[in-house]
Amino acid sequence: MRYPESSKMTTRAEVPTDVPLTGGRPGPSPWARIRRLWGQSLRFRLLTLGLMPLLIAFPIIVGVLVVVGGQRADALLVANLRSNLGGAGNYLEQVKADIGIRVSQMVRAERLTKLVITQPESSELRELLNTAARGGGLDFLIVATQQGRVLASSSGVPAGAHLPESYVVRQAAIGVANAAFERIPPDSFDAFSPRFKELIGNSGDAVLINAAAHFPLGVNSVDAILVGGILLNKNTALIEHMREIIFPVGVLPGDAEGLSGIFVDEQSLVISRQRQPGLRGESLQIERAIMRQVNDRTEAWFGGVDLAGISHHMGFAPLLDGLGQPIAQLGVAIPDGPYHRENILLLLTIAGLMAATMLGLSLLFLRAGRSMTQRLGAISSTMNAVHAGQPEARVPASGFHDEVARLGDDFNDLLETIAHQNDMRRAVLQTVADEASRRRTLFEHERDGVVILNTDGSVFEANPKAAWMLGYTVQEMISLHLAEWDAALGDDARGGLLARVGSAGLFCESTHRRKDGTVYCAEVSLSRADWGDKTFVLLVQRDISDRKAVEAELERYRSTLEEQVEQRTKELNDRSQQLNAIFTLSPDGFLSFDQERRVSFANTAFLRMSGLLAEDVIGMDERALSALLTARSLPTAPFPGVARLRKSRRLKEGPATVGATAGKRRHVFELQGPGNRVLEVSIRMADSPNVSQILYFRDVTHETEVDRMKSEFLSTAAHELRTPMSSIYGFAQLLMLKDFDRERSRDMLGTIVRQAELMIAIINELLDLARIEARRGKDFVIARVGLGDIVQEVVAGYNIPLDRQPPCILGLDQDLQVDVDQRKIQQALLNILSNAYKYSPAGGPVGLTLLNESASEPSRVGVQLTDHGLGMTPDQLARVFERFYRADTSGNIPGTGLGMCVVKEIVELHGGEVEVASTQGVGTTVTVWIPAAGQKPLVAQEIVAESEAERLDTW
Repeated sequence: MRYPESSKMTTRAEVPTDVPLTGGRPGPSPWARIRRLWGQSLRFRLLTLGLMPLLIAFPIIVGVLVVVGGQRADALLVANLRSNLGGAGNYLEQVKADIGIRVSQMVRAERLTKLVITQPESSELRELLNTAARGGGLDFLIVATQQGRVLASSSGVPAGAHLPESYVVRQAAIGVANAAFERIPPDSFDAFSPRFKELIGNSGDAVLINAAAHFPLGVNSVDAILVGGILLNKNTALIEHMREIIFPVGVLPGDAEGLSGIFVDEQSLVISRQRQPGLRGESLQIERAIMRQVNDRTEAWFGGVDLAGISHHMGFAPLLDGLGQPIAQLGVAIPDGPYHRENILLLLTIAGLMAATMLGLSLLFLRAGRSMTQRLGAISSTMNAVHAGQPEARVPASGFHDEVARLGDDFNDLLETIAHQNDMRRAVLQTVADEASRRRTLFEHERDGVVILNTDGSVFEANPKAAWMLGYTVQEMISLHLAEWDAALGDDARGGLLARVGSAGLFCESTHRRKDGTVYCAEVSLSRADWGDKTFVLLVQRDISDRKAVEAELERYRSTLEEQVEQRTKELNDRSQQLNAIFTLSPDGFLSFDQERRVSFANTAFLRMSGLLAEDVIGMDERALSALLTARSLPTAPFPGVARLRKSRRLKEGPATVGATAGKRRHVFELQGPGNRVLEVSIRMADSPNVSQILYFRDVTHETEVDRMKSEFLSTAAHELRTPMSSIYGFAQLLMLKDFDRERSRDMLGTIVRQAELMIAIINELLDLARIEARRGKDFVIARVGLGDIVQEVVAGYNIPLDRQPPCILGLDQDLQVDVDQRKIQQALLNILSNAYKYSPAGGPVGLTLLNESASEPSRVGVQLTDHGLGMTPDQLARVFERFYRADTSGNIPGTGLGMCVVKEIVELHGGEVEVASTQGVGTTVTVWIPAAGQKPLVAQEIVAESEAERLDTW
């Protein structure tokens, strides 16, 4: 392999030791020489990197250790000091709690309580207090009243003196035992002990641990409290004991001595004894600036303090009184010197160990670097030899097994691989050339047309067969687009051919257009082909014109054969279809039995009547069938049974059943289920070899229901007419049997007239209803009229009650035309309007709105009437169209209960619909919908005469 001259590699970098001066010019600067050596010499870089930890990293690490170590040492010192300060605070809190417990226990002592009650100012009480104070380690113990007047004390306070106002005294006075730190000014020293002035003088305030408790109250007890405590000023025993607890012997480095004390302002009240000269509690003062910081804080403070010329780390924590206010500062201190000396010694030890370690690592690194550069030089020499035309040159073995040795081995393997790949590449190139020649031969001699398309549908390459099929040359095909010859895929090819083909390909039939304009049927197969980084669509097309012609001829033969078969089949099935149609379309049910009296056929009507399925009854014998139908019948009207029917048929007799027509006996039974369908059943015997008998079922549910409704109607009508008739007859008899005054007689005659009018109204509405049902709209006079005109005439003709307002009419500006009998529609609307006023006796507006549903199919118009009256419940609303049904059961509202029934009949005969919505106590809305003019034929015009087919008595 040849390389350009600029890429030749040298075996090693030549490092000049000096640069001669020519022409008086100065040589390169030291920094420039170092940069050139760094870029040209690996040996120089390894030497520099080997010495860099010792010359650069070591000073940086030592500096970081000094800074970070010093900060960490200070942090550890502060943490230790915080722990010591917390221990000192806990100790004082424990002392305060112990004093509170002692005082609380003393007030329960029987002897002390008895002396306080009987001899409050006796010497015996003072002696007892003195003994208790010495035993409890207290500086004073005082018995006083709730107002603070001293009764007796252990410290020589005279009786009658007053204790100063304090938190513990106030708490004890209300019965709460308590202990707290308290600060007492010099003028109040005598109230606790005359010795305080001798110890403290007038130089400052006193700080006490004060505790107080109330004596138990009883019938003969005195209302007194016991106050006791200790003085913290100059309390060396207490502070020394606290120092021994927080600074045990040997815990500080270098036999250092810790310090503890209590401070008020800049002056120390008490401080632990120190061996260092100048550190005495009587003379120790803290800088005023530091104490201002400490006194302004309610939490601990830590910092450096100079005590008698010795640097200390000191911490202060406030001592809080019973109200949570700071009154003094608890302080602890540790000298800095021993800690700093220990820190420096540790840093010097670490730095020495690190320097020795880095020096050893640098020497090892330099030695390893020298060996590595020598072996890399051998690899470079081998590369130069290969470059010079010696492909058999190899890197010599070094005896090592590290990464550089493996690099040499890998380089030798690489040279071997390159030589092997050169041989293989020559063989592959020959194979590729042979394969390309073979594929080109197959492509050019393919029987089908093959076209390689770009993704936009343009031709990339085409074989001679495809060009011949379309009448082009191969060169002409290169300039074509799929849309120029394919009618089905041409439009897709311009925008989304690749998306339509997809990964699964596409197979279809199309019409191709040749160069001369002729067309032929083609079978097209498209698939996606990815070659390198490009995507193509491979189109294979085949001329299927001959195949299409053969398929068309076969289709003609098949069609002719099917027609002949269909004709023969039709002739064979005509008679069977006629018989099946008779049984299927018959409204009556049939069951036929074979010679073994098993059901062989059941028509659709029977299955519909009985609710059974064909598979349930086919093959069932007559006994099982009788049991099945009997089980599905009502107990009051059971199925008579096939055997009984057959016997009755033979004897021409059988008991008449309920609902039988006059003069004719028949068998009926009633099925269970919705509506309780009533069926009439009869049997016919047959002599056919395939049919032994036939059961004939007829649905007489409607006839039975009509008979029942007629009976109910006659009963209801008679009841409705009997009520006013009874009133007329009764009042008429009274007028005939007895003479009444003129006013009474006129009142009775008025009742007779009103009842007669009610009877006339009932009879008229019954006649109207009967006439409407009988004629079914045949007497309607249909004319095109405006719905608004009808509404206005109804309102104008209605006699509105004197205390009520006329209805508010909306929508009169619409031109709504309908084809109706105007008189009948007015009658229906008048009934609704009358109900609106009658059933809203409390008043309220009545509204009429004209509606137009022109968007519906078919379109319709309507009148909506709304009142704000009594309204109806859902149960009442469901029965609103029943005859003689009235929602008002009080009898205060006149009416017959037929008005809404008449409305429904009239509107439905016009092809319309009545909708009623009501809420009890809110009101009712009635909407009458009528087809718009010319939209829907009237029901009356659609009704045709019906005749009942005569029943067959025999087969």
